[in-house]
Amino acid sequence: MHYTVKQVSTLTGVAPDTLRAWERRYGVVAPGRTEGGYRLYDEHDVARLQMMARLVADGTPASLAAQQVESSRAAAPPPEPVRAGPPVDLDPDALVVAARELDRAAVEAVLDRALAFGSFESVAEQWLLPALREVGEAWAEGRIDVAGEHLVSGALRDRLGRAFDAAGSALGGPVVVVGMPPGSLHELGTLTFATCLRRLGADVRWLGADLPVESWAHASRRLDPSAAVIGVPTVSDRPGAAAVAARVREDRPSSLLFVGGAGAQEDPGTTRLPEPVAEAALEVLVRLRKVGRGEAG
Repeated sequence: MHYTVKQVSTLTGVAPDTLRAWERRYGVVAPGRTEGGYRLYDEHDVARLQMMARLVADGTPASLAAQQVESSRAAAPPPEPVRAGPPVDLDPDALVVAARELDRAAVEAVLDRALAFGSFESVAEQWLLPALREVGEAWAEGRIDVAGEHLVSGALRDRLGRAFDAAGSALGGPVVVVGMPPGSLHELGTLTFATCLRRLGADVRWLGADLPVESWAHASRRLDPSAAVIGVPTVSDRPGAAAVAARVREDRPSSLLFVGGAGAQEDPGTTRLPEPVAEAALEVLVRLRKVGRGEAG
């Protein structure tokens, strides 16, 4: 995934002019460029700039901070290049075939290959979620048994849970509760989003699928979140999502409320997120940062 200078400014808390100055004076990063000449930063650039920002915020002179960032890069093994997505020969039907054969080892092998290829965000958007949709369609059309769909879903749920845990607990960051409305069981897309948001530095509390309205209310009272994100994967999940949103608004009117997923619709007091999970996660973080700076939403 690539980021514009405005997006990197949001992720680091550093003004765009300062980011450009660090690049010119200290060579902390060397971002690529679009055909129009605009900077494009990759995830390694963002990580170096976040480190630089922390050092400067702690009182380290910018010139010395840049040296420390460069030293850390030299000490670490060179990163694998972040490629645009999974191998072109790894098509979504790979999981359908494994599901039809009820072959867990084949499912794991496909996931190993895909998830090792690029960043979590690029693989999730360009292969994982499209592949999951293919599996769902194959089940709906009778090309695979429900047992095969459950096999693939279980394997993906395990992998996403590990990816969520590996993103680390961003204690001290804005608390965001993420989950599904009552009756909604298709949580993999929302869990993928929650992982992306956690990787951006939010303190994400994953509440899971099929969560009763009263449990959403309990979590909101207990955690006092800066935001709540309700996954709405299907149109049939809309009434439950509306009930959750109304209750969270009543209990915590200061919390930002977002809905996301193929079935989401924007109701009063909520913001509908874009479907690409990385874009949706970034939008939530941008809104939280604006609120933190006292800007209008």
